[in-house]
Amino acid sequence: MAERKGLRHSVVESVAAASNKPAEDAEQITKRTEGSDLEYRSTSRTIRTVEDLLEHIEADMARFEVAASEATKWEVASIDRESGKPVVTVLHRVFVRLRPRGGPAVAELVAAMIAGAAKAGGIGRPKAKAKKARPGPWQVLVVADTHFAKYAWSATTGGDDYDIDHADRLVRSAGLGLLEAGDAHRPGRRTIAFLGDLFHYDTPSATTTRGTQLERDGRLERMIETGSAALIALVERSAETAPTDCVIVPGNHDETMTAWFRLLLRTHFAKDRRVKVHNVYTHRQYLEHDGTLLGFAHGDKAKAKLPALMTLEAREAWARCRYREIHTGHLHKQAAKIRRVIDSDGIDTVDGVVVRTAPALCPPDDWHSQEGWIGSRQAMESWFYRPGGGLAGMLVADGG
Repeated sequence: MAERKGLRHSVVESVAAASNKPAEDAEQITKRTEGSDLEYRSTSRTIRTVEDLLEHIEADMARFEVAASEATKWEVASIDRESGKPVVTVLHRVFVRLRPRGGPAVAELVAAMIAGAAKAGGIGRPKAKAKKARPGPWQVLVVADTHFAKYAWSATTGGDDYDIDHADRLVRSAGLGLLEAGDAHRPGRRTIAFLGDLFHYDTPSATTTRGTQLERDGRLERMIETGSAALIALVERSAETAPTDCVIVPGNHDETMTAWFRLLLRTHFAKDRRVKVHNVYTHRQYLEHDGTLLGFAHGDKAKAKLPALMTLEAREAWARCRYREIHTGHLHKQAAKIRRVIDSDGIDTVDGVVVRTAPALCPPDDWHSQEGWIGSRQAMESWFYRPGGGLAGMLVADGG
């Protein structure tokens, strides 16, 4: 008889045949295959828990996860054959359904990140001495919306191609170029601001943190390994010539990946006195240096409130600093300012605070192209702030 469309094929087999002992002593285990799921049921005196059953069948928990389970028991009365006296036997019935894991296990994610760190120079290398403090500008390299594993095909978008390899090449070229150019200005401090959406998706099924399905290039492990290696390489290069600190805020695509990446940076540079990784988990963060206060956020939340929030969340630094800016990403284009006021330096401000939206190196994918979100500048930027406070200049590296 033909199988109905939509029904999954099921196979039932005996894993351990019943012994020739009395029923109350029998070990009975059956296995049922339904699609890619496996179901095991046991009736036994010795297999009492789900853990006992998993151990008995030698389940590969690196490949499967428990989708459903149940354990019950009951009593059976019988007559002992030798003494003729009644005997009460406790039997256990255990059920477990195993489902293939939807993606790599946690151990695999960590291994991929460690591999990325190793590619960038290794973990656990000898301690590096701290750079001596020196006068000079504060250089801030803004790394936003790199979207490692985003996929764009020029034939359908009308723009540039983009995939993991393109991202690796563009991020390294732009970031390392800006750091090398910055050396000519002899920065006394350098901050690398990672402003979220570094990784294009956040789950093994290629969705954003909140579940939006995305097109992707490559597997999760490759996205993590390649992206981590490229981003760590920027920090390594920066630390060669200036004391470096890193600030990291999550994006709307990669909140989970951001947490892993922060942990990876802290582990990788734990013995490196040239590098400080700010261990802060908030979506808005602030740094202060010699009269300048900077805020950092991805830019997808509370965008119009950011200047006001700065006065509340960094009130003491606000009072100390005469110059204030906020750096964001997310929009992949220069944002329109509200209540624009031009100060004596000719810089756009919002309620007394300069709010900058960083461009992204990546081109539009199919969705952005179809919705008309095209024409944004593909670039990475670095900013310089003078001792005593205030903007000194900027550098731009164009993508492509």
